[in-house]
Amino acid sequence: MLISSFGKEDIVPFGPRSEEKIYRENSHTGLSKNDCLTVLKENLEAYADELSPLSEIHPAWIVKELENESPKIIGIILRWLPSRHVRYILENLPKRIKLNLPKLVDSFAVPTEMLNVIRTRFERKFSTQESMGIADVGDFEDIFMLDPNNLEKLFKDLGIHELAMAFQNVDAGGVRVLLNRMSVTSARALQQRMKDVADTDAAILKDARFTILEVAIDQEDVEKLLLEVGLAAFSKTMNKEDMFSRIQMKLDPTVSYIFKRYIDQYAGVNKLWKERQELVMKRLRLLARAGEIVV
Repeated sequence: MLISSFGKEDIVPFGPRSEEKIYRENSHTGLSKNDCLTVLKENLEAYADELSPLSEIHPAWIVKELENESPKIIGIILRWLPSRHVRYILENLPKRIKLNLPKLVDSFAVPTEMLNVIRTRFERKFSTQESMGIADVGDFEDIFMLDPNNLEKLFKDLGIHELAMAFQNVDAGGVRVLLNRMSVTSARALQQRMKDVADTDAAILKDARFTILEVAIDQEDVEKLLLEVGLAAFSKTMNKEDMFSRIQMKLDPTVSYIFKRYIDQYAGVNKLWKERQELVMKRLRLLARAGEIVV
C-alpha cells in the first residue's frame, strides 16, 4: 500500500535490502497519498490503546491517583491514556474535578518536554508489566503476565473447576439448586467438569470442599460467585504473595480486595500448592487450545 501510494523511490530506501527487488517490481495501483495517510492514521489510533503502559491497569486505580492531581494535570494525563480508560475516568471522577478540567485545546498546548515529565511521574505510581501471549507463559510464575481479560477468564474457569471438585459425592439436590441459578452455558460447563474431575485425588477434592465453605455460595450474581471461588482456589496455589502485587492493578479494586482476603488466608499455608499449580497450568493450556483465551 505504501509503495503504490507514495512511489517506489520514496519507500524502497526504508525497507530491508533483501526485499528491494520485490519492492521495485511492485506494480499495484493503490490509494492516493492522502487516502493512504488516513488509513495509516486510523490503524495507529486503533493500536494506540495497546501501546500505553497503563492499558492493562484497571481504570478505577487510575481514578484514585488522579483525585490527588490538579485539574490541569489531569487534563494533560488524559491526553495519552487509552480511550476506553478516558471514558471510564470521565464517568467516575468526582463532579467537582470534572467541572474544572481544562479545555482540550489547552491540554494539547503543553510543551512535549513537560508532557513527558508529567507522564513519566504518573506512570511510576503503577507497577506496570508488559503482557505476553499464552504461548509465552512457560510456567506458573509467568501467569501474572496474562492480560486482564485472560486473567478473569482463567479465574472463572478455576471457579467452575473448584465447584465441580467440591460437589463430587455430594447430594444431587444441592447441585441442582446451584445449576438452576446458573446460565445454560455455565450449568453445562459445571456438569461436564464434574464428570471430568471424578478421578481427581481425594485430598484435592476435600480441599475444594473447604474452599466452598469460605465463599458466600448463596450470592445472587453467579458470575461473581464463579470469579470469587476462582480467586480463592488460585490463592491456594501461592506459596508466597509476590504474584498478587503484580496482578492486583489489572483487576477491579473491589475484586482485588476480595483476592487479597483469600491471599492472606491461604498463601503459604496450603500443603497442596504444588498440585494446585499443576492443575492451574493444565486448565490454562486447555483454555488456550479451545480458543477460550484469545491472544
